[in-house]
Amino acid sequence: MKNIVFICLFLIGCAKYNRSEIRSDIDIRLTNTSVKDSTDLKITITNNSLKNYYLLYNTKSANDSMKEFNNIKTLYTIQAVIVNEKNSGLDTSLLDEGTCSYDGLVHTTKDILKLKPKQKVKLSIPFRMKVDISKYCHYRYVTDTIDLNEQYYVYVDYYSENEYFKKNALPKTVKDSLEQMGYELYEKEIVSNRVPLVLKK
Repeated sequence: MKNIVFICLFLIGCAKYNRSEIRSDIDIRLTNTSVKDSTDLKITITNNSLKNYYLLYNTKSANDSMKEFNNIKTLYTIQAVIVNEKNSGLDTSLLDEGTCSYDGLVHTTKDILKLKPKQKVKLSIPFRMKVDISKYCHYRYVTDTIDLNEQYYVYVDYYSENEYFKKNALPKTVKDSLEQMGYELYEKEIVSNRVPLVLKK
């Protein structure tokens, strides 16, 4: 079988990480004191503004870790990023031998993450160093270069910068309904605090 490996660089992880540089009306915070493989990321999202916002995030997909690399057809725009002390990020890899499925979801206004002014929402998202989708299909962080003597960290990042994705992720009827309900798409990047990653030695 032909192996096709897609390497996605975490450019954000490689960039200088400074929480104070990214200020927004919406705040994402990891409440875990530390994170291990195969545990959940506990996330609190707070709307600090006086506006009604919605995020391109499907609440139904919160427990489906496949959505992390399948943003084209699904609303999963909150991703986990792993960095070391120097803020250098780990790459991610998708091994696909023709068995990865890419089923899209049908989104409604009930599924979208909506935030009223000053509202807080808590989410729990699985964190997996490797996700086996099928026998010949998996998604993983590239851990070959990890130095176990170094400390690594995890933070979460929300982004909706892709214009094509923003225009096509939701049906027009859903976008119109959200607008009629008084909700505005939040288009800026949101970066959380970072917490230590506990690795097996």
